[in-house]
Amino acid sequence: MNRRMVIEPAERLHQIPPYRHQELTRYKKRLAARGIEPIDLTVGSIEVPGRQDSKDHIITAVERFSNHPPSENHISPDFCRAFSAWFAKRFDVALDPETQILPVINTKACVACVPLAFVNPGETVLIPDPAYPAYRSSTIMAAGRVHTLPLHERNDFLPNLKQVDPALANQAKLLFLSYPNNPTGAVADVTFFREVIDFAREHNIIVCHDATHHFLTYDEYEAPSFLQAPGGKEVGIEIFSLSSLLGGDTWDLGVAVGNPSSLAAIAQLTYHINSPMFQALQEAAVIAFENVAYHIKTVADHYQNRRDILVEGFQSLDWKLRKPKGSVYVWAPVPPRFSSVRFSILLRKAGVFVVPGAYMGEYGDGYVRIALNKPEADLQTVVQRIERVLSRNRLRKLVFPQHSLA
Repeated sequence: MNRRMVIEPAERLHQIPPYRHQELTRYKKRLAARGIEPIDLTVGSIEVPGRQDSKDHIITAVERFSNHPPSENHISPDFCRAFSAWFAKRFDVALDPETQILPVINTKACVACVPLAFVNPGETVLIPDPAYPAYRSSTIMAAGRVHTLPLHERNDFLPNLKQVDPALANQAKLLFLSYPNNPTGAVADVTFFREVIDFAREHNIIVCHDATHHFLTYDEYEAPSFLQAPGGKEVGIEIFSLSSLLGGDTWDLGVAVGNPSSLAAIAQLTYHINSPMFQALQEAAVIAFENVAYHIKTVADHYQNRRDILVEGFQSLDWKLRKPKGSVYVWAPVPPRFSSVRFSILLRKAGVFVVPGAYMGEYGDGYVRIALNKPEADLQTVVQRIERVLSRNRLRKLVFPQHSLA
């Protein structure tokens, strides 16, 4: 007798929010059938057109390493030395290339490995709310317990660590932070990082600072490193994305820096779950570091122009929001009496796709996240479409709530 096979996913998958790409794809097809070209502003991808220099660097490195077997330890010493030299010049912080720098296949994979490397079943992880969903999902996969730290505009979207119950803090194993912030675009200074380090030392908490958007800051602002604060290298790690140096997300490369013991634990895990790292990308990054200031400015100027088109266009519609200082996102308040989901559905009908803030956490409701991932002409079209939506629904002159992104 043949029995029908029943496949039951692990219970942890039921605790992780669904990946909504397929749902959006179906809706885009329906819009296209009606003659509406959808503009998807849900994914914060990095792409820098015209960066032939980056392509040349990668081609040169690929040709050099095409006949080389993968390195057993996945790490290029030249890359680590180049990154250490840049870090010292930019932040005045010395990093040991051998023990305090770890190249990673990409930042998302590295973030996912952090709870698996440190959190035992039932241990608490402190996660900002709203936040990049991978912090929560990776904690769940590690069988950890999530405790959220609200991010409010009145506190510049920084967690108020003084409000964390000491008994809860003593149970926490790991704290996630991210500045420039996804999704709010907020930034943090060294004074705040000092407070975090004092908090981490008092309660013996590992800090993971996700600096994926470090290179994307605007108006001449330069984001600090978590490791600039005294004690940063002792209590935690910091994760950078180098995609912008290599010309975009097509060639993804990350690097984690900080506490040697923490990096060794992450390395031990990644060796088991990731393929050997592509040596050519690390070598291409070494070449890019020779002119890193130019690359950073090129990318920042490119996205600052997009930010200005979008934010200034929204402000002309009485949408009262400030320009973010960093990241590839605009965190926009929704009209009164609208939830973030309801407002995103309203925009979707006009062919503009954004992320409801509620998808980023309980305290994200009341906002939508808008990615700067399209050319300037598309962003101008977005402003025009939203203007029609607001007028059609009698929201054009409705006063939006004032929120600060600074």
